[in-house]
Amino acid sequence: GRLLEEGHYTHHPLNDEISKKLLTGYLELLDFSHLFFTQKDIDGFNAKYATALDDDILLGNLKPAHEIFAIFQKRVEDRVEKIKELVKQPMDYKTDETVLMSRQKAPWPKDDAEADELWRKRIENELLQEKLAEHPIAPGPQLVERRYDRMLRTRHDEDAEKQVKPLLAALGQAYHPHPAHPRQSDHKTSRRTLA
Repeated sequence: GRLLEEGHYTHHPLNDEISKKLLTGYLELLDFSHLFFTQKDIDGFNAKYATALDDDILLGNLKPAHEIFAIFQKRVEDRVEKIKELVKQPMDYKTDETVLMSRQKAPWPKDDAEADELWRKRIENELLQEKLAEHPIAPGPQLVERRYDRMLRTRHDEDAEKQVKPLLAALGQAYHPHPAHPRQSDHKTSRRTLA
């Protein structure tokens, strides 16, 4: 924090303005597709951390990063459990729906119900893609479930240092914004007809 305050060409103090940018950047790096947190989560983080992260950084307190990451990990765990149930349900491919493939600029779902509907469409789309695969290596539900199990294992393998890295990256970006995060894809809205 002190290095950025003193060493960055702007000599901008690490204050509440930077703290808000830092929090926004950290949340974007964790949930860059706006799929796991809800707006309720975001509002709670803003109320608790938006003007406090600057002080925590200057004190060397990284507890907020771990607290936010723990909530993120819990949201991922809960979502994977729901996905495992969802892939067992029959899917209706005779509807005409639009699925937003790239959600980086989309708002976070406002609540769990909206998140569930968003995920229903995503999983239905993934199952349809597996169903249409020319040479499927396993049944679609099994492949989709495995994909999300791997994602969950990756989250569980992140140690304390890996949990803090996105916070420090977001701090750097708060002082010197960079283009889109490298994990972000450039996919556009996809329209699919499930007929």
